Amino acid sequence: MAVSKICCIGAGYVGGPSCAVIAHKCPDLRVTVVDQSAHRIAQWNSDILPIFEPNLDEIVKSCRGQNLFFSTNIDQEILDADLIFICVNTPTKTFGLGKGRAADLKYIESCARRIADVAQSSKIVVEKSTVPVKAAQSISNILSANVKPGVRYQVTCNCDNICSCHLKVCCNFIVMQRC
Repeated sequence: MAVSKICCIGAGYVGGPSCAVIAHKCPDLRVTVVDQSAHRIAQWNSDILPIFEPNLDEIVKSCRGQNLFFSTNIDQEILDADLIFICVNTPTKTFGLGKGRAADLKYIESCARRIADVAQSSKIVVEKSTVPVKAAQSISNILSANVKPGVRYQVTCNCDNICSCHLKVCCNFIVMQRC
């Protein structure tokens, strides 16, 4: 599957900076970061970004409106994307088995359900957050249980370690390149 359009669900500390770097390093890709929070998206589209990382302002300003976009139109971007990053919160569970110790996958699972509901073509789905144990399996289970004719999913995970490596999406692969 050729990758030309990326959707990132989650405009927080992982999704925004990671996708800005991807857009910066891969100008031939269209990268759209989506979020339910209109306020958060408005901040990414303004001169004052919602988070600080060294050089992030310059990177975003150089790509925004060219091949980097920020939107609340989650469903349309899921439809259009070849590759979807899930970059959402994984808080500690507050009830049930693992309470106070295990990651709560409810936001990751919610994204997987939305992808399954909306997608009409095959997708690569990448879990990119704190990469909790069983997150990719949970995503795969949800997508497999909601399969549609002609729609296939490839599910993987990608560590949240953008500090020590650059993400580069090219030639149908996600490659981690050491600095």
